[in-house]
Amino acid sequence: MKHEGSYAGTARAFDVIAGDYDGAYGAEGNSVMTWMRHESLALLQSTFPPKSRLLELGCGTGEEAVALALAGHHVLATDISPRMAALTHRKAMEQGVGERVQAVALPAGLVGALHPARPFDGAYASFGGLNCEHNLAAVGDALARLVRPDGLFVTSVMGRACLFEMAWYLSHLQPRRAFRRLRGEWRFAPVAGQEGREVAVPTRYLTIRQVTAAFPDFELDRALALPLLLPPPYADTLYRRHPAFFAGLMRYDRRMRDKRPWLHLGDHLVLVLRRSTGNGPS
Repeated sequence: MKHEGSYAGTARAFDVIAGDYDGAYGAEGNSVMTWMRHESLALLQSTFPPKSRLLELGCGTGEEAVALALAGHHVLATDISPRMAALTHRKAMEQGVGERVQAVALPAGLVGALHPARPFDGAYASFGGLNCEHNLAAVGDALARLVRPDGLFVTSVMGRACLFEMAWYLSHLQPRRAFRRLRGEWRFAPVAGQEGREVAVPTRYLTIRQVTAAFPDFELDRALALPLLLPPPYADTLYRRHPAFFAGLMRYDRRMRDKRPWLHLGDHLVLVLRRSTGNGPS
């Protein structure tokens, strides 16, 4: 697939469900995703210094960009979908942080087109945006220029081995579904909207090694699974049927998720990468 062609198709797909996204994956629509957003935002807030200038890849409807702006950061939020970027801008204006959030329609693989006056203090790409990117090396090259030396890049990608998924489908005698991620090939994955709407976007599951190889000017600072013991967001109905049980697992999830081998086995892998001090502009 040509990168530009895949970008156009993916952008159209996310445009279709942009207006549904908060309803499908927000607090009312998906409890697991709400918990994951809380954990992800807590990590971002503890990672970046106060009043940082941040670059976001794949901002969606702007939940994290707006929350970080409310905490005092300035965010250039990019997304492959023009409608997602527009919703981010609108949400920032409604929350009174329009001057701290700039939203731009731009695929992750093309952020090298940005030429800020000075490097960003950090960058982040949450919840699988890079799983849809065909040219991870271009992202790595761009961020080596766009992020200051010693700055951090935080990304969460859908991993190649999900402990909950494997255990669940094996217990239901569905080994093909249990190990579907291990193949690592490109496939069209569904993204749900509301009222039965659904789109499919090209996706591949990634390993820590694949991601770090695409960012040679960054060093892996830490990694963790998100979530490890809770079901993935697509199994939110299971979570809602047994909220007390899964609430009890949360503290074990937090305790185990950055330990080996568990950090490799989450629905998402969260990687914190530090830009090397000897490369790129200072």
